Amino acid sequence: MSENKASGATGQMTARQPEDCDRMLLAALQAGDLDASVALYEPGAALFAKSGEAVIGHEAIRASNAALIALNPSFHIERIVTTVSGDGSIATTRMKARLEGTRPDGRPVKSALHTLEVLRKQPDGSWRYVIDDPFGSMRDQMEPPAPG
Repeated sequence: MSENKASGATGQMTARQPEDCDRMLLAALQAGDLDASVALYEPGAALFAKSGEAVIGHEAIRASNAALIALNPSFHIERIVTTVSGDGSIATTRMKARLEGTRPDGRPVKSALHTLEVLRKQPDGSWRYVIDDPFGSMRDQMEPPAPG
């Protein structure tokens, strides 16, 4: 993780660079820290599922992250690419990583993550997710959802 993080008022670590959010999110999920994982999102943030459906807001993100934590995940980051707007207030990150875990029935889970996130700089100088799409950089390669 980056050395640029400092503890916030609540004692939780804060993202001082946009890419810190990616590293901190995966660390929180891997550690089973649901509160820390949700704290990285703005209250009205959107998190996309593999299906392309978005969930909005902390409670929906909490439920999604809890399901991921239930897999006892292990993440391996290959790279993170960050682009910051000219005024320094908005950024995108793209991360290539691997997820390995175990489903509740004992079957292994392995997935490639090619993420695309939009982050906003907060008044305290930290960064939070506005949009998080774990599969965003590879959506054009994915099969469309089956008609339902």
